[in-house]
Amino acid sequence: MSQYDKDKLQAVELEIKTVKARKLELQKKAKRAEGLTTDELVELEEFDWKETLQELKKDKKYWEDLIKITTKEEPKEESKSFREADSKWISSITSIDTNYREWTTFHLDDSINPSENFYSRLKQSVALVHMKFEAGRRFVLNDFLLDILYRPEFKESLKIFPEIPMEVSKTVGNKKRKIIGDTDYTIGLGKGYDIFSNVPPNELHLIAIEAKTKWDEEEYWQCVAETATLYKSRKDVGKTKCSVWGVLSNAADWQFIFIDEKGLLWTSRRISITLRSLDEEEVVKVYRFLYFLVKSCFDACTVLSC
Repeated sequence: MSQYDKDKLQAVELEIKTVKARKLELQKKAKRAEGLTTDELVELEEFDWKETLQELKKDKKYWEDLIKITTKEEPKEESKSFREADSKWISSITSIDTNYREWTTFHLDDSINPSENFYSRLKQSVALVHMKFEAGRRFVLNDFLLDILYRPEFKESLKIFPEIPMEVSKTVGNKKRKIIGDTDYTIGLGKGYDIFSNVPPNELHLIAIEAKTKWDEEEYWQCVAETATLYKSRKDVGKTKCSVWGVLSNAADWQFIFIDEKGLLWTSRRISITLRSLDEEEVVKVYRFLYFLVKSCFDACTVLSC
C-alpha cells in the first residue's frame, strides 16, 4: 500500500464530506427568512447531487479495494535477533545448510608464531583484567586479533569493526523473515576507510566474532546466525566468492565456524587455553587458527577486492 493510494482515498472522502455539507447548508438556508440567493437556488435545484455522490462513492470504493489488495499482497514481517534465531530460522533466510559437520580441512601453519610483544600483552590482560564478565574476556580476544592483523603480510588492509548492526531478510510465503542484531566484532576490508568514517557495506565483512563468558547451544547458533548473515550479504550482491568464517570464544574456549561456497556449515572442535597458566602450546594453536581465518579473509579480499 503506497502513500499515494492513501492520499487519493483521503481526498475522495474529503470531497464526499464537502458535497454533503454544501447541500445541507443550502437546504437549511432555504428554510430561513433570508432565503437563498439566485445563484444558490440554481445550485441547489440544478446541481446533480445524487449523481455526484454516487460517482464519488465509486471512486472511494475503488481506492479502498486497491488498498485491500495491496495490503494483502504485502508480506508480514517477522524478525528475530541473532540471539533468538535457531537453525531453522537461519536456514530459511540465508539458505545455508545448518546440519552439523565437523570442520577438519583447515591448515594451521607451523611456521606462524606470535610477535615478540604478544605474550607480555596477553599476560598483562590476564593478570590485570577481571574476567568474570564478557567485557573482560574481550581483552584476550583483542590481544590475539590485533597481533595477527598487524602482521606485515596483511599490509594493514583489514580492520576490526566492533558492534556493527547487520540484518538480512527473505520473503518466505506471505511473510518477510529477518535476522537482525549487532555482532561483537567483524573483520573485513578496511583499506580506504577512515577510522571515524562510515563502515564498509555488509558484504565486505568476512569474519564474525562473538565473545561470551560461557556458551551452550543458544550462543552457538547466535554466532552461526551472525556468520550466515555475512554469507547472505555477499550472496545478495552477487559476490563471486561468498565463503565466510566465524569465531565463538570466552577467551578460554574457542570454536571456529566456516560456511563454504555451497552454503554448508562446518564447525571445529573446541580448543582451550588455560588462562591461569597460559600454556604456550595451547596459545599458539589458537593463534594459528585465528591466523588461518584472517589469512583466508585477506586472500579473498586481495584476489577479489572483497
